Amino acid sequence: MTEVEMDPFSYICVLTSIVAGLAVTRLVSGFGQLLQTRARTPPYWVHALWMVNVLLTMIITWWVQYRWRNVPHWTLFLFLWLLVAPLILYLVAALLFPTNQDDVVVTSWREHYYANNQKIFALFGLTFAIDLVDTLFKGLTYFLSLGPLYYGSMLLHIALCSVAATTKSPRYHAFFAVFYLVYNLGMLGSNLLRLM
Repeated sequence: MTEVEMDPFSYICVLTSIVAGLAVTRLVSGFGQLLQTRARTPPYWVHALWMVNVLLTMIITWWVQYRWRNVPHWTLFLFLWLLVAPLILYLVAALLFPTNQDDVVVTSWREHYYANNQKIFALFGLTFAIDLVDTLFKGLTYFLSLGPLYYGSMLLHIALCSVAATTKSPRYHAFFAVFYLVYNLGMLGSNLLRLM
């Protein structure tokens, strides 16, 4: 029997994919929970939209990690670094949707959302700072090649998350949830058009 050797990137991606999968599972099962309990615990549309936003961010994060595939030498630090963003996004998913084991009884998704907005957006904002550092790790030439739109959007998202972590304004949270979704769908659409 011949032995098939796994390349280091594929090996490392197994664990990052498991963490990403747990986050996706938490979000999708949370959405199922919203559907099952909607009569006694009505959904809050901003909270539900952030579920979609975090799911989309998780998928984008997983996809972008593929850019590390050509690294010739892997270190423990780099391996741990690739785990940071998926772990943070899992924590955001857990804050959005506690399980029965978390000893949190949600009687209002709106109240739950605003009771946790500080933690949710402090963590979510960290993912953009991590993205900036992650991009720098790929080399200054690569970082600079992404241009001002990239740096500007990362800094904008950090600022928007900072405000979301410090305000309980329903209007702001509604604006940010819609803006974030439209922005990401627009960026994904423009990237898909470039591939065609």
